[in-house]
Amino acid sequence: MTTPAYDECYLDSMIKKHRYLFKLIGRYCEDNAFDIIDQYLCCEYRKRMDEGNPLYLNKTPKQILGEMGIEVGLVSDISEVYDEFILAWMADIYTYMQWKYAIPSAKIGEKIKAKDLYHKYNPLHEASLENAVEKLKKIYDL
Repeated sequence: MTTPAYDECYLDSMIKKHRYLFKLIGRYCEDNAFDIIDQYLCCEYRKRMDEGNPLYLNKTPKQILGEMGIEVGLVSDISEVYDEFILAWMADIYTYMQWKYAIPSAKIGEKIKAKDLYHKYNPLHEASLENAVEKLKKIYDL
């Protein structure tokens, strides 16, 4: 039995935060959103979140992007390039997998690239979040 990465009380807010973060990335980084997501998963900031550091777990998506050097202003439009529903699903997958199995986000990001995960939405979205994560864990030998 694997011990989760940090207290479960943070899980729901982390999922919501990452859904919004990935949507912002899709809107502001349309030329390279998958690269930005891959970068984020491997950055020092995300590593501190994985460790359960509340100073990092409690930052907003805009603060996280600011730490990455990405300025975010007012947004009213949705991405014309990416399906934001799929980006939110990806956020759920990455967040839940990291939390449930305490696998460093960098390791997950190295094995499951954002572009690949985006294209695995069909048929994996039919499974529960837990089952989809379990299947991906086996597929990518995590």
